[in-house]
Amino acid sequence: MKKFTLACALLGAAACAAHATPQPGMWDGLIGKSYAKARKEVIDAGWRPDHRKAQSAWEQQIQLQYAELRSCTVERPSCTFYFVDYDGACLKVVAEGEKVNAFTVRSVRNECAARQ
Repeated sequence: MKKFTLACALLGAAACAAHATPQPGMWDGLIGKSYAKARKEVIDAGWRPDHRKAQSAWEQQIQLQYAELRSCTVERPSCTFYFVDYDGACLKVVAEGEKVNAFTVRSVRNECAARQ
């Protein structure tokens, strides 16, 4: 992140604005990857987990490993995770699978969670 801040100072606001606004499809390469690998790529790109308390006790247990977890569904085993960048932009990642450690990314979009 320090390198990015230095680059902003050297290149100017226009270059930083381009980074702050993710382009459509820029995260398509994460679809089909394991959630753990996709999560690492997102964090390495400068995003951070959006920490908010999940609703149920079993979701809160998953949050011990993945703080960005927001909710899960049992009918179609999937969970929704949120990340934020330094400008407050949001990234929603939906992953599915029978076990959390074996989740596969189904979708990624620039979307913020509803405030509760």
